This record gives sequence, structure tokens and C-alpha cells, in this order.
Amino acid sequence: MGPRRLVTLCSALSIAAAACSQPAPTVAPETALRSHKPKEGKSSHADKASDDAKTDEAKADETPQKYSVPFAWESSKAEPLALTRAFLREAFEDNKAYMEHGPKFFSAFADAELPRATVVTCSDSRVQPQGWDETSENDDYTVRNFGNQLAGNEGSIEFGVEHLNTPLLLIIGHTGCEAVKAASGDTSKLSKPLQAQLKTLQIPRPSQGKNENQAWAEGVIANVHNQVASALKRYGKRVQSGSLTVVGAVFDFRDDLGQGPGKLIIVDVNGNGEAERMDAFMSAVNGSSGDGHALKKTAKKELQTPEEIARSLAQMPGIVTREVASAFDDSPSARPR
Repeated sequence: MGPRRLVTLCSALSIAAAACSQPAPTVAPETALRSHKPKEGKSSHADKASDDAKTDEAKADETPQKYSVPFAWESSKAEPLALTRAFLREAFEDNKAYMEHGPKFFSAFADAELPRATVVTCSDSRVQPQGWDETSENDDYTVRNFGNQLAGNEGSIEFGVEHLNTPLLLIIGHTGCEAVKAASGDTSKLSKPLQAQLKTLQIPRPSQGKNENQAWAEGVIANVHNQVASALKRYGKRVQSGSLTVVGAVFDFRDDLGQGPGKLIIVDVNGNGEAERMDAFMSAVNGSSGDGHALKKTAKKELQTPEEIARSLAQMPGIVTREVASAFDDSPSARPR
């Protein structure tokens, strides 16, 4: 190979090498080519929606879709898992014992719900139906919430009163109610859900000179009166017609009201709270006269007709009677105990 051809070949190789060393041009992805930048100072709804979707996806990625089923042994009975197991074990044991009632027991209400009372009470774990009804199956249509209030549960309560036609709406507060205590103080430091739950509770501020338990109990009673008043606004026509009675009560497991621990005390009937009327109402409920003596029954004739019962109640102080025949018919909602 001659010198001239050698130089020419070397020059060509140098040019080729230089070309290979240049970086390849960048090709934008297809999505980037289709996108456009919004005008400055204005946001794109599509971009915002896309960003929100990405944020939701990121949150979803952070939260496991499935969690493990715990089965490891605990080192302490006070650990959350140990407490969970103990509760469930006892629940299954109690359920097994409850099943021993047998098919006949359950068949009595398997196909029809016929309660006599719509009961609104607190979610407090210390407040349970057996405190006032040991046989609550198919008898208590129960609505529970923080503070035994109507607000937030109007649909459930309406179902009991207007669809199941319960003749009684029983609102039960209780001594030691944390909802009442919280609502009567500063709620600003509580979580938003708790603040929302408590804002409908109108509890008067405790007056000076009263001890904490006394003021607390008075707040509980005030809340029951308020809930009864709310119920009367909603169901006043039913009360007026005699098809519904709204009763407010306090379950006093702390004995703050001095009538014995665990006492269920009536404090309001259809918006009335006077002590004399409550005593008269309780006398009528328990079948005794105003002075506490049992109604006298003769062997020849007992009080059986609605008219006779109404006349007997009319003789008791504090009781205002109305036509009560509908309350003593043979309908399931008015069936005798």
C-alpha cells in the first residue's frame, strides 16, 4: 500500500471514530410529545386530576392490601393480641351456650321482627340491655351511639318507630357518661370526628358550688331531656295520637342519684319531668296506686278492659289519660309480656 493511500485510509477512520463518539439524539417519550404546558398562572384541570390520581395511588401503595392473620403466642396476657384472643374465645363459648336455647327459641323470631320498644342508648361498654331487659330478643330495637343522641341516627330510629311501629321510644342515658362530660367542657383539642359527634350535645356548664359527680349527673339528665325534646319534634303527632310514648331514663350504675347502683330511673315522659308525674307514671307502670299500695283485685272481677284501666289511671295524681284502646289490642307491638 502506498503512502498516499495509507494517509487517506487513516483520515477516513479518524472521521468515523469521531462520528461514533458523538452522543445519540434524545427522543422524547410519546406521552411527553403529546403533553402541553399550561399557561403560566393557570392550572390545568386534567393535570390536577392526574396529580390527585397519582397521590391516591401512592397512598394505596403505602397501605397493604392484605394483612397477616396473627397466630404467634404472646409473652403477656395484657398484650393487645392476647386480649383479642381471650375475648373471642369467651365469645365463642358464650355463643355455644346460647345456641342451646334450641331451634324452637330462634324460630319464634326467625322470620319477623316485632319489638315493642325502640331503645336509644349510649355505646358505653358498661351499659348493656340486660340492665333493663333480660329477654331483649325481638323486643328491643336498639340504636347505640356516643351520648345516646338522636342526631346522626335519625334513619335507624325512624325505622324502629315508623316502620316497626314500636309503641315506645325509650332514650336511656347513664351516669358517668364520657360524652356528656366532654361536651360540657373544652372540645377543641379532641379529634375532628369526636368534635362532630359532640357538637349536637347541648350540655349546660356546671354551676359553681356543686361537686363534680353531682354536676356530671345533672348533665346526664339534661341530655336525656334534650333528646326527648328532639324526639317530640319529630314524632309529636304519634305522641298526640297515643300511638307512641317517648320516655327518658337514666341507668345509674354508679349510684350517683342515690337510688341504688344499677337502678333504671325514669326522668322524662313525653316532655314532662316533674317528680310527682314521674312517680304517678311509675305507679301506673307497676300496677300500684298513687300511695304505693297495689291495686286491689277482687275474685269476682279484675280490671280488664281499656276503659276500666283508663279510669283507674285517671284517679292517680299527675296522670293525664286519653283513649287507650289502641294500646291494648292484640297487635304484636302491644302484646303482653
